[in-house]
Amino acid sequence: MNQRDPQALPGKRLPLEPVRRPGRWLRLLVGTVMAFFALIVIGIIALNVYLATRPAPKLVKAAGIISIPAPFRMGRPFIDYLTISGNYLYAAYASAGLAGVVDMATNQVAATVGGLPRAHGVAVIADRNLGYASSSGDNTVGVFDLKTYKLLQKIPGGSDPDAIIYDEAAHLVYAADHDGKTATLIDPATQRVVATVPLGGEAEYPQADPSTGLIYQNLEDTSEVVVVDPVKQAVIKRYKVAPGEGPTGLALDAANHRLFCATRNQQLVVLNEDTGQVVAALPIGAGVDGAGYDPGLHRVYTANAVGTMTVIQQDSADRYRVLENAATHFGGHSLAVDPVTHRVYVAYFGSIAVYDAVVNAAAAPHGQGSLASP
Repeated sequence: MNQRDPQALPGKRLPLEPVRRPGRWLRLLVGTVMAFFALIVIGIIALNVYLATRPAPKLVKAAGIISIPAPFRMGRPFIDYLTISGNYLYAAYASAGLAGVVDMATNQVAATVGGLPRAHGVAVIADRNLGYASSSGDNTVGVFDLKTYKLLQKIPGGSDPDAIIYDEAAHLVYAADHDGKTATLIDPATQRVVATVPLGGEAEYPQADPSTGLIYQNLEDTSEVVVVDPVKQAVIKRYKVAPGEGPTGLALDAANHRLFCATRNQQLVVLNEDTGQVVAALPIGAGVDGAGYDPGLHRVYTANAVGTMTVIQQDSADRYRVLENAATHFGGHSLAVDPVTHRVYVAYFGSIAVYDAVVNAAAAPHGQGSLASP
């Protein structure tokens, strides 16, 4: 037999349930979230006001924007390293898993190469009609045809292949494995890995000397540049970059044997590539990830993610002047310089900004007078 609720008696009212209201913790959470988003909105407005009111750059002139077509994906679009070969600019679009190919005569995208998860950089061997793209999403180096832009094969690489270059003197493709702290050497004749070289640190950007074939490699966590001999397949020298800390971008003046090492603590450190001696250190903008050198204008550029490009004049192998922190796009972190046209290409998020160099008597190397504008 079912028992009746003793309170459910005829004529007796049941007590009403209390109305539940949001607790204090919930109101506090909602208020915190609203305040957080309000700060973000205020920050975005302040940033845009700041960017819009900066003085126009004097030594570079905006010459267009290149947008690389890519499928929509959640998250921030991100183009990493840029490479110039002949009349084409190659952009590794990491967040879209592809490489963009840009005709620099028209600033139009000629093609894209897919199947490259988390692509970081592109190396080009024009006489073999081959491009190589580092792909850290699957720890491979993708090989593609420069005419059809078809992905031909993938070569297993090291852990987190990042920057990649072609060493013309050694006839080897060199991939810097950031997390693996190694370098992968690939023979383009056989498409096989011929060596994996321990570097002793997190590899950022490298440069190869065109006459000796020696490779100079930035190590971000140890604040060093190491010298890799591709014949010996080993590190043969180690250079400290102090006062710089956390080197990222690296450019090379092959004629004067000078390395331009851009560091996280806002220094451009100039090294003698033969001895490792620091011959100059100059202030640059924050958030640097790329450096470039124009041998015709004797200029060094750094791309700073805070929205500036530091322009440095080389007066001699050991004398340098900061000319300007030119206003660019926020997020512009890497760049490439065309030595023929003197144009500078700066990658920011999913686009590439194009700049023409402006040259005047004040910017010319001491003792050389005025340089002609490109």
